This record gives sequence, structure tokens and C-alpha cells, in this order.
Amino acid sequence: MMISLIGKTNNKGFTLIEACLVGVVLSLILALSWPILNRTARTTQLETTCKEISYTLRYARDYALNESKYYCVQFNLQEHQYWIAVKNSKPDNTGIFIPLNDSLNKTRYWPEDIEITVSHQILVFSPDGTSQDFNLSCKNPQGNICSLKLQGNTGKTTIQTSRN
Repeated sequence: MMISLIGKTNNKGFTLIEACLVGVVLSLILALSWPILNRTARTTQLETTCKEISYTLRYARDYALNESKYYCVQFNLQEHQYWIAVKNSKPDNTGIFIPLNDSLNKTRYWPEDIEITVSHQILVFSPDGTSQDFNLSCKNPQGNICSLKLQGNTGKTTIQTSRN
């Protein structure tokens, strides 16, 4: 509380001590919550990676069903990338898979600190939409794991996350 020269009190604003105390309290709150926020961000990144791969699998399956062609999703684990490819149909049925050329197709990448293991590096979808059963596991440096399972006969995907 400050007193003016004419005897009236002047309560405008905060003192420097009050402003410093507010800064210290906010700094403590941030310091205590930072590990939780960081862990949440890493887990969210892991789940997002699994969901993006799941969407790509659905996209390739839909293409196979709608166009009555063989489509696949190919994984390159060393380069942290995956993409959709279509079977180049030849009359003798010896076609090879070539990367799909459309506006939505591109080589997709996942973060380098996420380790991915797959049951098959090439997952093929037949013209009727079926495929092999497929399992994918994503693991981040904190040990959190996100698992994706695809039922080949129905196309149903299930994602589960386990946190450390």
C-alpha cells in the first residue's frame, strides 16, 4: 500500500515483489507439469502414427474393392516409410506392383524415434478386399507400445495402446 503526499492511499497495480512471486509460482507449476505434458505428447504421436497407417490400409483396401484390382501397402522399415502400390495387370497375370499415382498417394513417413515392426512388409489386398491378417507394433523411446491388428477377411482394424 502506497501513501500519497496528500494523505490518500494509492492502490494502482502490483508491487515488484508480487509480480515476482506470481512468476515463481507459474514457473513451479510449469516445471512440475512438464514431464506429464511431454509424456502425453509422445504417446499422442505414437497413437497418431498407428492411426495414419490404419487409414492407409483402409484406403488401399477400398481401392482394391472399388477398382477390382490387387493393391498393396509396402513398408520400408529402414527408411521409416510406407506407400500404396497397384498390381500392373498383364494378360499372363505376372504383373508387378508399382506405386500408385494419384493426388492422395505419396510416400508416407513415420517419426524416426518410433520403432515399427510388422508381420508382413508387403500387405496385399485382393479385388474382393480380403488380405492376410496383419499385425503392426509401434514403440517409442519411453517404452509405450501401440498395436494395430487387421483382420484380413473383414478389413476390421483394432488399435490398442499400452503405456509405461
